[in-house]
Amino acid sequence: MTSAEPLAPAGLYRLTAWLSPGFPVGGYTYSHGLEYAVEAGLVHDGPSLQVWVEAILRHGAGIIDAGLLRATWQAARSGDDSALADVALRACAWRATAETAAESLDQGRAFVIALAAGWPDPCREAALAQLAAAGIAPAYCVAVGLAAGCARIPLDATLRCYLQAFASSLVSAGVRLVPLGQSEGVRLTASLETAVVATASLAQSAALDDLGTSAWMTEWASMRHEDQYTRLFRS
Repeated sequence: MTSAEPLAPAGLYRLTAWLSPGFPVGGYTYSHGLEYAVEAGLVHDGPSLQVWVEAILRHGAGIIDAGLLRATWQAARSGDDSALADVALRACAWRATAETAAESLDQGRAFVIALAAGWPDPCREAALAQLAAAGIAPAYCVAVGLAAGCARIPLDATLRCYLQAFASSLVSAGVRLVPLGQSEGVRLTASLETAVVATASLAQSAALDDLGTSAWMTEWASMRHEDQYTRLFRS
C-alpha cells in the first residue's frame, strides 16, 4: 500500500470514529492558547480567528504534528522500532509550553486507552509496549500515526482527517470564547480547507529536520494562559 492508495470503507469508518469530536480524548477541553488570545483581544471576530487558526496549521503545531504523524506512520508500516522511538521522543520535546505539552500527551494517552477498548491491534500494542519499555509516552500525533499505520490506513487520508479535526476543535473553542454563531463556525471550518490540504501535502515530503515553527504568538498566548485569572480550557 502506498500513502496515496484509495481509502477502504473500513479505514474511512475508523478515521471518522477515531477523529470524531465524540471520541474520548478530551479535545474539547483544550484551546491551544486561544483562550488567552481572546482575553487579550488578539482574536475577537471570525476573520481574526481564521488567521489565528491558519497560522497554527501552517506554521505551528499543525505542520509539526503532521510531520511527526507521517514519520510515525512510516515507522509503523516498516516495523522500525528505532525510528518510532526517535519520532516519539521528538514529539515529546516539540512543544514550547507546559500546557501544550500536556495537551498533546494527555490526548495521546486517552487515544491509546480508547483504541484498546474498541480496536485491539497486536501491531500497535507491540509498538506501544516497546515505547513503554523505553519510558516514552506517545504524543497524540504519534498515537494516531501508529494506529493508522498498523491498520494500513493510507497516510494522505490520515493526515487530512487529523488536521481537519485539529482545526475544527480550535474553531469550536473560538465559537464559544469570542463568542461566534454556529453559522460563522461552519464558514470558518470551510475556509480552512485549503490550509489543511496544503499542510498535509507538505508534511508528506518534508524531512523531520526541515520542520520548524514560526507561530510564536500562539506559544506566548499559551504561556500567558497558565496564570490567566478565569479559564474554561486546560490550555
